[in-house]
Amino acid sequence: MNESSATNEIMTQPSAAPQSAPDPVRTSSVQPASATAPRTGLVLGGGGARGCYEIGAWQAFHECGIHFDCVAGTSIGALVGAIYVQHTLKPLVDFVYTMSPAMIATDMPEIPENLQDIRTHKEDLIRFFRKYIRSGADISPLKDAIHRMFDWKLFSESSVDFACMTINVTKMQGEAFFKKDMTEENAESVILASASCFPAFPMLKMGNDYYIDGGMEDNLPIGLAQDMGAQKIIAIDVHGPGRTKPLPHDGSVTYYQPIIDLNNFLDFREDSCVRSLHLGYLDTMKRNDRFCGYVFTFTQASWPRLYMVSQYVTMHLESFGIHPDNTLAARCFRMSYGYDPAPLVNRYSENYAGGRLVEALAISVGLDPVQLMSFSYFLTCLKDKTERIPPLRQPGKVRQSLTLLQNSSRDQVISFLHAALVHHNGRLPLVLDPLKKLFETEYILACTWYCLQDYLK
Repeated sequence: MNESSATNEIMTQPSAAPQSAPDPVRTSSVQPASATAPRTGLVLGGGGARGCYEIGAWQAFHECGIHFDCVAGTSIGALVGAIYVQHTLKPLVDFVYTMSPAMIATDMPEIPENLQDIRTHKEDLIRFFRKYIRSGADISPLKDAIHRMFDWKLFSESSVDFACMTINVTKMQGEAFFKKDMTEENAESVILASASCFPAFPMLKMGNDYYIDGGMEDNLPIGLAQDMGAQKIIAIDVHGPGRTKPLPHDGSVTYYQPIIDLNNFLDFREDSCVRSLHLGYLDTMKRNDRFCGYVFTFTQASWPRLYMVSQYVTMHLESFGIHPDNTLAARCFRMSYGYDPAPLVNRYSENYAGGRLVEALAISVGLDPVQLMSFSYFLTCLKDKTERIPPLRQPGKVRQSLTLLQNSSRDQVISFLHAALVHHNGRLPLVLDPLKKLFETEYILACTWYCLQDYLK
């Protein structure tokens, strides 16, 4: 199958597993470190439903041949980490692809991200919280899921070490559990204790003590990986609620975080969880030079053309008085997202300032970045999106134009300015020149669009 057909298949099936995702029940065994190789650790932060991102990252690590000698986690990170130890990825992936709130707690409703959806599900939410106040959440579905996925024999015999963080409420202090402390009788309870996100979930009793989610003690337990002897660590922070201790910046830890924000940590809807898994896979593959792009993800074979477009756009934007860099691109992404996407450094990023602006243009017109595609397919989708923008009639006076644009959508403003550039050979007419400052970011993206079209001619 050629690149184009393979890539298009993924793009037309957005709910499919990421390309080349591991399929066997058992992933390949972790390779033991040599006598001279540094001991490697993986740290997985807590974050409820956002932990699906960590599962996608694991898929990418597997595909890249990256293995770890030990893993430490908190909350959902403890669950994913424990399954990592036993090398059984597929049950976790299957769990994500069949996810629903009811698989976490009995009668748990959908808890969506935006206010409008919350209003839609208002009655279900009220019913659940009334029951919760009376008797607490019943997390037996999560307990059953852990029991199905966790295999003590595989876990205990694995060469990969493990630790997780909890809070011992009885003793009012954080308490770490290491693999050497765990037994066949208590292992599942330890994992569940770390994931008992109080007060959403009830406290868990082990022996005479009560435990809750360790996120309030250390949501990204790098110290536990160091205690297990890890000298080189990858720490994945999905920004769940809790406390993160001061992070070391001595070069021993590489930090991963979602490039674009994930949904709220209690959003256990299947489509949301699958999207987080895809993001974890795509981001991790980009961080390890397997794919290129920034917010969008392109096949490695796309890089030569992507590089040429990026350089062309960068060079020709100079004629508009625009000097592309990552700061300028961040401003354009902020216009669409309301925040700056997380940094990404790989072998491609140094020569990609113009490409980031092209991606920001694609985001501003509504193209979904959570998919793997060839750059050619991306350009086709971008062309389709821009052609669908409802056109605005250009009035003759700047005051009329200002009123028109202030009452128009962002993509319409960009389209309006782009049309003016096209009709006047790359320059705004004098009457529209003040709009450069009033709609500065939209003007930058309109110029980017103009340069991209000029290249494609």
